[in-house]
Amino acid sequence: MPSATAGTPDGDAPHQGHGAADTGQPPAEHVHPVLPPTTGKLGQPDQASQSGQGTPGDPSAQTPLAGVDERLGEIIPEGILLRDESGKPIDPRTLMDVPVIIAPIYYSCPTVCNMLQSSLARVLPQMSLQAGKEYRVLSVSFDETDTPQLAARKKQNYFAAMNFSYPEDGWRFLSGDLASINRFMDAIGFRFTRQGRDFIHPVVLVVTAPGGKVVRYLYGQNFMPFDLTMAVTEASHGTIGLSVKRVLSYCFTYDPEGRRYVFDFMRIAGLIILFGAAVLLFVLVRGGPRRKERKGPESPLSPDTPPSGTPPDGTHPDGSPPSDPPKPGAPRA
Repeated sequence: MPSATAGTPDGDAPHQGHGAADTGQPPAEHVHPVLPPTTGKLGQPDQASQSGQGTPGDPSAQTPLAGVDERLGEIIPEGILLRDESGKPIDPRTLMDVPVIIAPIYYSCPTVCNMLQSSLARVLPQMSLQAGKEYRVLSVSFDETDTPQLAARKKQNYFAAMNFSYPEDGWRFLSGDLASINRFMDAIGFRFTRQGRDFIHPVVLVVTAPGGKVVRYLYGQNFMPFDLTMAVTEASHGTIGLSVKRVLSYCFTYDPEGRRYVFDFMRIAGLIILFGAAVLLFVLVRGGPRRKERKGPESPLSPDTPPSGTPPDGTHPDGSPPSDPPKPGAPRA
């Protein structure tokens, strides 16, 4: 078994459909954004956007080309035929007799797909659960040009990188034709778009319970053993989990030069400033009336204020003229 690093597909022969292999030039930079869930066709750009049609402001004309529509609680249907590493047709549902971790990738991806599978190769040997009996991993290619031979080479490389006696049935590498790929990816809510020889796609793991029910989505390409162990343990009971990392992914943006996701300080700082301004405005609006209520009764009448019942002109109630104020220094009567 040849040795290779999990993040570098060394020794892989080129295959049809990818310029880096066909022309000898380095691959174009991939950008793999995690986009909000919307609707759209799988495997191809929106026709309205390609033809220039569509009304401005029409949501259907502005549909992102890739994303995740979470199918929590839904069951992956039977009868979707893919191919395993040996080229034999296989229904993925037959592999879902235990909790399954699905990694939607394509085998010639030079960046985040390799990072995702390298993370799996690092974490899987550290899990306390028994692969093949208590859980299983499926790497499923959404590139219809990927062949079973390429899938077998990738499996060999990642198994060698683990340097661990991992069961062959614990991590399967599947491929298929476009129709089958679209059916499977649609069942898990994974949307992707081919752009020339490359793809725009999200980076996510999908966890299913025994029987194929989708129960959790794990976003990003770096995971801890606890993350996967907890997801598999909950999946074994059919528990549907919250996708917390989907919220956290808003805090990160993809750096194409560094080929990684980085913390977006400016975005978070802007949110903090907006939140602080909203709190300050709320305090000012709510605090004003309360200060007036706590002011209390007015001060007693001043000496110049006429007594109650006295007309404004100073005339006494009996009609007598007002008395002159005493002169300074004169004794009062």
